[in-house]
Amino acid sequence: MKYLIEQQLLPITQKELISTSLIIAHESGNAKNSGPLSLENEVAYMKRQAQANGAFTSHWVGGGGRIIQIAQSGKMQYGAGKYANPHAYAQVELARTSNLDWFQKDYQAYIWLLQKLAAEAGIPNTLNSGTTLASKGIKTHHWISSNLGGTTHTDPDAYLSQQNISLEQFSKDLAFTDQTTPIPIPNSSEPHHLYHNVLKGDSLWGIAKKYHTTLTWLKMINNLSSETILIGQRLIISIEQPKAAAPSQIELIKLVQKKLGIKQDGLFGSVTKQALIKLVQKEAGSKTDGLWGPKTASKMRILKSGSTGWDVYAVQVFLLSKKNYLMGNPDNFFGSKTVQAVKKFQTAYDLLSDGIVGPKTYQKLFS
Repeated sequence: MKYLIEQQLLPITQKELISTSLIIAHESGNAKNSGPLSLENEVAYMKRQAQANGAFTSHWVGGGGRIIQIAQSGKMQYGAGKYANPHAYAQVELARTSNLDWFQKDYQAYIWLLQKLAAEAGIPNTLNSGTTLASKGIKTHHWISSNLGGTTHTDPDAYLSQQNISLEQFSKDLAFTDQTTPIPIPNSSEPHHLYHNVLKGDSLWGIAKKYHTTLTWLKMINNLSSETILIGQRLIISIEQPKAAAPSQIELIKLVQKKLGIKQDGLFGSVTKQALIKLVQKEAGSKTDGLWGPKTASKMRILKSGSTGWDVYAVQVFLLSKKNYLMGNPDNFFGSKTVQAVKKFQTAYDLLSDGIVGPKTYQKLFS
């Protein structure tokens, strides 16, 4: 089985590595985040950390076999301490799940990705060999702590053990070279996507125009470094995730209400709305009365791609309340899904569809 690596690369500058001797296997270590949105929650949190000059890795695996890349491989990442980071071609995190079927799919994708990255780096796909940097290969975070230092984490050992995967089994699975069937997974299927086969005369710009998308999106989703395409090349146009993995609007609203500390009924009523307005008023330095008015509006900042904060979170939840299903899980980060959702909302309310939240969009959304 082959996997799509969803690229959500952050606009951050990564330093050059000293060597590409290691691929590091992590897991989130967050036992409280094991629900259906664990992957999205972890990715959103790490994006915020990265933009605040905190820790980050290159890849995440979870959500029933999804792979998300947030930073470049072959460049410096900050997930395994000062002695390992300059030598790690890639660092891969595994999001936790309480769903056994999802774990099996996650684990298969985890193995596939670690093997793929090791091949890219030109190092063996052996696990935890040797005790120094001279022994190139795939290493657990625990191996780094025990042999190189600079960190004290012991993942992913305990989580894999909880799922009945010993380090011995993990090592065998990584060493297995036929990636089509390393771990038997019942009822597994790849997500369906929209593709375009490049024909003579096609250009990337023309394809973007035909499918009402952008050059940036096509380059990102197909991992293209330029606009050059070849006849016969198969381009991904859009991604469709498995429907079973998508929580309902009611479930998402309940998660919001839990975070706000109010009754979790899954309904976007006045209590939820007022709690969100108070949240943005507190961040904006306005009177926290839960009422949207001119004084609060005058203190709101302009939000656009890359913005983070509770005002972003409130905008995301209000978009969700309008049944804007492009929104997904509110996560405080103004990413591509939020841009699309804002544009959809602006179009519906006869506003300039620029994906930027300014005074007019705030007024239509919050009033």
